Amino acid sequence: MNTLLNEDKAIVSDIAGTTRDAIEDELNIEGFKFRFIDTAGIRETTDTVENLGIKKSLEKAGIANIILFLIDADADLDYQLLELEKIKTSAGDKLLLVINKIDLNPDIKDNFKDALFISAKKDEGIKILKERLLTFVNTEQLSNNETIVTNLRHYEELQLTLHEINSIINGLNSGLTGDFLAVNIRQSLFHLGSITGEVTTDTLLGNIFGKFCIGK
Repeated sequence: MNTLLNEDKAIVSDIAGTTRDAIEDELNIEGFKFRFIDTAGIRETTDTVENLGIKKSLEKAGIANIILFLIDADADLDYQLLELEKIKTSAGDKLLLVINKIDLNPDIKDNFKDALFISAKKDEGIKILKERLLTFVNTEQLSNNETIVTNLRHYEELQLTLHEINSIINGLNSGLTGDFLAVNIRQSLFHLGSITGEVTTDTLLGNIFGKFCIGK
């Protein structure tokens, strides 16, 4: 992460378990904004705090569009591959295997076919890694009429809004009355308002109830 961002964002140490909490930052690659999240390495440990960090790693992996699984070329390979198998099934096509410290063990290339090989310390393979990340972006489906959400907070608020809208649709299909639906409507407006800051709940509710018959 430090090499990609070109700054000392995350603590680097030879001691395992250094990373406990998620460290996040953004990087623009060829006009596309990527948000990187550096999380705790997945391994067996009795450390309570580190286990919390590992749990968070799995949670972040579940919502990520791309998972960069880093393997240390100069460490116990068998153990790391066992940890890889734990996440490989759920990750699917969004998993990208990256072998770091290739300068310390170049022969490891013979053991992998689909991995990317880098040396973060020597800045080797980083350009290829960025190019590979861009292949995850489906540029053919983008047009000037479409909106790309690059702000993480806005994205999260829109996801919450969508959840409330789905609840409203399910409520309408189930025959719920307007007073019950109003709870979800208010919540969806709250999340949208946190982005725009322009529309009040009362104004939008009045507009919705005035134009649509959703029961009383």
